Amino acid sequence: MDSDFLKEYDAREIEAFKEGFSIDKRVGKLKSPISYVIPGSLDLIWSQIAFSGTVIFPLHPYSENILGKKGPNSKEEISDLIQFVKETKKIQFVLTDFPTKYESLEYLEPILEEFLPPGYMRPGEDKKYCKLESICNAEVRHLIKFSPEWKLSMVTPKGRALMTSHIRSYTVLRHLGFNDIADTFIDHFLTDPDFSEDYITNAYNLLCHPIIDPLKANPSFSSYTIDNAKSLGLNAHFSTKRSAFPEVGSYLMKKCTHYPESLNACKMLIDRYEENDLYSTFSALNDGVVDRNDTCINQKKNDLQMILDNLWNDSTIRQNATGYYYGINIACGMIGYCLLGTPGFLGTLGLSAVDSTNSMYLDQFSELISKKVASPYIATIYDFKKKYSL
Repeated sequence: MDSDFLKEYDAREIEAFKEGFSIDKRVGKLKSPISYVIPGSLDLIWSQIAFSGTVIFPLHPYSENILGKKGPNSKEEISDLIQFVKETKKIQFVLTDFPTKYESLEYLEPILEEFLPPGYMRPGEDKKYCKLESICNAEVRHLIKFSPEWKLSMVTPKGRALMTSHIRSYTVLRHLGFNDIADTFIDHFLTDPDFSEDYITNAYNLLCHPIIDPLKANPSFSSYTIDNAKSLGLNAHFSTKRSAFPEVGSYLMKKCTHYPESLNACKMLIDRYEENDLYSTFSALNDGVVDRNDTCINQKKNDLQMILDNLWNDSTIRQNATGYYYGINIACGMIGYCLLGTPGFLGTLGLSAVDSTNSMYLDQFSELISKKVASPYIATIYDFKKKYSL
């Protein structure tokens, strides 16, 4: 990839950050409902793109297939994806690092040149946060010196990028006051690197990202992520004594939806969703959650359930064998919706609400939620473990 182009790109990103142009001001108008592709969940990609108005799609600075299939991305696949984005505006790409970090990733060059994705700058990157990040970085880098496994993993560019990501996640956990979870990551760093890596990835995705996401996109997870978090013991750090953000919601609905396995199948499903007003109904449901409008929530929930039932029996989809072999379960629930006495959405799936932290930041954030300054929203859980043949 052209280094001069990337250096200029870098300079623009740094300038935008210095001038205070946060990513929510740079992406323009996004189609509702907005969701976020969680790292490591590529199985979700076509179902999630179809089910969302706009998907926030992070591009990481390491080589991997970004389209949810085995093998490298072909030029034709990337070209088709670019055309799809231009036609539908269904994807908003964002960078998770500075552009110069992508120099060796030739397959991403057409995407970067066409869309100039903005950097996904995290909130809290003030002097206090930067000082904490410096301390956390020094702590982890010191431990790496004593670990042959971590040293070996960092031989590749992907390994080095992943370590940078882990250090950032570790910093955010400390910043938000999840110190017990951060301690567990460090405690296992030398003795069980695989556990340590899996642990911090899941902890960040489930707990931290929904809080600091500047775009406030609806998070999506796979049921595997939930089960894996429980198997890692993350729920041992949770309690049901009182509800606090990010998990203070209630279970909304669980329905079957379709699992498109290709871009063409995704396009077809989008057409059917649009014809059945799925997006406007889901957006209205999300608005009801934000406004705490119980009447709207109940009405739009029932409407959405009816739409999904009708689509499940849609003969047009069932007659099209290309790209449609399975259906999957999708669960929707409210995150950040302050209902005292409820177990919360993730609580119904075995992960209970966070009890308390020693973080003044989180306490203040909970207050913002209660005053509707920060908006609650809907999360979706995709279950690929049980597939229904079409």
